[in-house]
This record gives sequence, structure tokens and C-alpha cells, in this order.
Amino acid sequence: MTPKHRELEQLKRELSGPPTDFSAAFLKVQELRRLIDEAPDAVDHGTVRLLHRLLTHEPYQAQRQAYFFSRETALVLRDVLEKCPRLDVTEHARRALERLSMETQGACQRASCEALGALPLPVAPPSLPPDPDPIRVPVVSLTHVGLRERIGAVGPSWNRCGRSFWVREQGTGRLLTIKTAADPEGARALFREIQWMRLLSENADLLDGDGSSLPRPLRPDGPSLFRLKGAGEKAHVFGSEAEGGLWAVAFSAPPDYFVYPNQPVNGHMPSKATFLAALRRSARVLGRLASHGIVHTAPIPLFHNRVQRHRREDGGLYRWPRGGRLDRWLESCDYPNFGLSGIRDLEHLEPAGTHGVPLHEQIGMHFLSFLLVAGSYFRNRDRRLRGRKEDGTPVDVREWFDEYFLVKVIESVFMAYYEAFTGWPAPTDVPWDLGRLARRMIDEMGVDRHMEEILRVVDQENMTDDEFRAFLEQRGKSPEEASRLSRGKEEIVLLTGPHLGAFNDRISLPEIIHFVGAAAALCISGRYFRLRSRTSAPPCVVFDRPDPSR
Repeated sequence: MTPKHRELEQLKRELSGPPTDFSAAFLKVQELRRLIDEAPDAVDHGTVRLLHRLLTHEPYQAQRQAYFFSRETALVLRDVLEKCPRLDVTEHARRALERLSMETQGACQRASCEALGALPLPVAPPSLPPDPDPIRVPVVSLTHVGLRERIGAVGPSWNRCGRSFWVREQGTGRLLTIKTAADPEGARALFREIQWMRLLSENADLLDGDGSSLPRPLRPDGPSLFRLKGAGEKAHVFGSEAEGGLWAVAFSAPPDYFVYPNQPVNGHMPSKATFLAALRRSARVLGRLASHGIVHTAPIPLFHNRVQRHRREDGGLYRWPRGGRLDRWLESCDYPNFGLSGIRDLEHLEPAGTHGVPLHEQIGMHFLSFLLVAGSYFRNRDRRLRGRKEDGTPVDVREWFDEYFLVKVIESVFMAYYEAFTGWPAPTDVPWDLGRLARRMIDEMGVDRHMEEILRVVDQENMTDDEFRAFLEQRGKSPEEASRLSRGKEEIVLLTGPHLGAFNDRISLPEIIHFVGAAAALCISGRYFRLRSRTSAPPCVVFDRPDPSR
């Protein structure tokens, strides 16, 4: 036995004895990590069991610094599964971290998820051309972008959806689309979107057969970004600036591109089967893209605090690992960036890790978006029933939800994403209680308990009087009420929900954070071991099997 081996064994004996002082235990865990890094071949099953016991020791978890202790201990386990030469010990460490990420709470669960989520994955996302100068783009006609020849001289009537104008192509049913922007920044976003379309259409292997669900440039050899001129007798549809005043891109989209899975169509909600198929399809595409280091950063727009977004360093954007209140969750789901056909608004695609957001958090945001949209599917059967009743009690529509179907959606989305991201079949015996998660989602999403938003004085002072009145009117105040309120005098309570959590508080549905953290961690762990094994065989982890080394 080498000196390093003896030192490691001595430290393990000290940590295995009666519980020591929290600070002393913290220092010993740090020393243990150093020794394992220097002598990974000395690690055995006893080391893994010791680390598991430290992570679940209740007195340590009750400390104010429990998260930092848990993070350091979980990182030791991650070092074991990365560096230990014994495959049986490596698999033991993996199984321990995965179970901790799913079965524990609080600091231990968060640290275990983050440790798995930080496993190194080799990704080489493609790069896009630099953004053009919007002032120098060509001014072209419908003929030059390939539209005139496909819709005829007069063509059918244009339809509008937000900034996009489309006509349905005879024969294929696809939507010939012009998407516009009125300012240079929007023009740059359009350029990025059409470049992503071009890249994905030219590299079909990135999507493994799901490429037909995405839009593609109308003319691959045509201009990427342009200003439109000569729209003919239909020019008025594009507005008064159509003649060279709007930036635009042209693409062909799937037939259901502008149909949302959680919105009524002709007065009726999509069937459950249609909704489930749409979420599965989008989960597959997002998972497949993420496996190549390409992430969609906004499946739905999520905020912790919309009002303060202009004076917060994070722009008010929601960072789910922090577990804060989720602002206007139902409004965020109104127009998701995935339709019946699959994902959309590719301007939000970017290389993984951009802006310092780790891949684990970005994958978790995908899962969170799917679960929120699943809740909105039940709420949107009558969009008028939101907020509070006349007597001041919260709207309660929990009976609209279907617990069994909600469980099926959660399970199906996880399996579709996992399989697309890892290249392995999803484990079918994962020990999480999806029934309990679904019931908690119904309790929080089905009752509008949290409606209040507070407009702070400091935020009022950043507005002009006109902006202040417009802000209040947009949030339900009548013009008369808005004019009676004085800007900068006092905090103003507005009913803008439903939110998930009280203003400036924690999320009222922590179970959803627990799930998305674990789901994202399992995905990264699965892909890490898939690449490490260099085989197409499925994983051998069985969560309900006793550890033979115990």
C-alpha cells in the first residue's frame, strides 16, 4: 500500500467514525477530494458508501452552509465516476449520485444534480456567419426570394401571425412565409434565424430524421436577409413600410407551424393525443440539438420579475436553480416557441454555454417549459377564468385537470428528450413519484392564489409620466384610476398573475424545480456514459436493484 493509499484509508476511518464538527467534516471532505485526485485507484465501494452517508447525514444538511458542504461532497463522488479505473466502483458512484438527485431534497438534491450536470461533454456546435450590417442588405422583390413563382402573379390572400405573413402552397400544404422586423436589432435576429434554418436543412444528420418538422429557407441560394419591394396589390398587408422599409426573411414552414398545441383551434382545444404528440416531437428535436451543443434559449419566455428587468443584472430572466417566484406563468405559456409541427423561432438557438449558462440549466429550462405548457393546456379551455372572483377568492379550476394524462405527458417528454439527447433508451424504472408531482402541479396551477405584483418606487422613478400611466393601464387599471395615482409616491400593488409564488418570494411549486433538475442531470449523465462506453448498447443501470457491494 502506497503512502497515498494509507493516508486515504486513515481519512476514511476518521470520516466513518462518530459524526464530527461540521466545519471539520467540511475540511476533511476537501482533503479527501485531493487524495482521490492523486490516487484514484485507491477508491473502492466503501468510499462511495461513505460519501453517500455524508450527503444524507441530517445534522449536516440542517446547517446554514449545507449547500456548500453538499456541493463539495457531491463533487468528490463525481471525481470518482470520472477518474476511478474500476468500472464497478464508477457505476456505483453514478448510481449513488443519480439516486440522490431524485430521492433527496434541499441542498443534497441540488448539489447532486449540479455534480452530474457538470460532467464534461464534448460538444462542437457549428458557428454562424457574423451578423450583417442591416443598412447594406439588398432590396428585392417577391420574385427574387422565390415566392412569385410559387404563388402566382396574384396569389391567394396573405395571412398574418405576429410579424410573419404566410400563404399556403398548393400541393405541399407548406406555408410560404415572410417574417419581418422593423429595426436593425430585429433584423440581426432574423439573419440568425435564417442561418440556423440553412445550417439545419444542410445537415440532416443533426436531427436524425426530424428535419421535416423545421422551417427551411425558401431559396437556399437566395439572399439571407433583405428588404422587400414590389409586393404588388397585396403590399398593403405588410403595412405602410413594406416598400423597402421592413427587413425580412423568406422560408417554407410545415403546415401546422402557426398552430399552438395549448391554444384553441376554431373554438376547440387540440385533442390530448395531438397535444402529447406535439410535445414529444419538440422534446425530441430540442434534445437532439442539445446533444450537438445547440440549445433553444426560450421555448417560452420565463421571468422572475418582469417589472425590474431593466435594472437587474439578470434582466429579470428566470434562473430555475435559484427556485424563485415564477412571474405570470400562464401568460408566459400563451405563445410557446413550439407548435404542432415542432420548434419555431430559431433566432433563439445558440451554442450551449453562451452567456455562462451551463448546459444542465439550459436542459432544465426545456423541461420546465414543457411542464408549464402542459399545465396551460388544461387552463386554456376557458381563458376568461383567471385571477380572482367577484368575492375576492381565487379562481379554482382544478377539476379541469387530468392527473393521469399529466403524468403521461411528463413521462413521455422525459423519455423523448432523454433518448434524443443520449442516444440510449430512457430508463423505465426511475424512482420518482410523478403522481405526486402531477397533483402538486394541479394544486398550484389550478388555483390562482398568487396574483399580486408590486411596482416599487424606484421602478416608477425610471418611467416618464406617460410611461407610468401606460404601464398601469396595461396591467388592468382604468385610465381614470391610472391618472389618480402619482408616480414615485408609494409602492403600488397590481393584480397581474397568476404567478407561481408570492412577490419576491420562493416558487410555490418547488417540486417542479426538483424534477427538472433531476431530469436534466439524468440526461447529461446518460450521454456522458454513452460516449464513454462508445457503444450503442443501452445503460445497465437498474435503479431498484440492491447494490451488491453492500
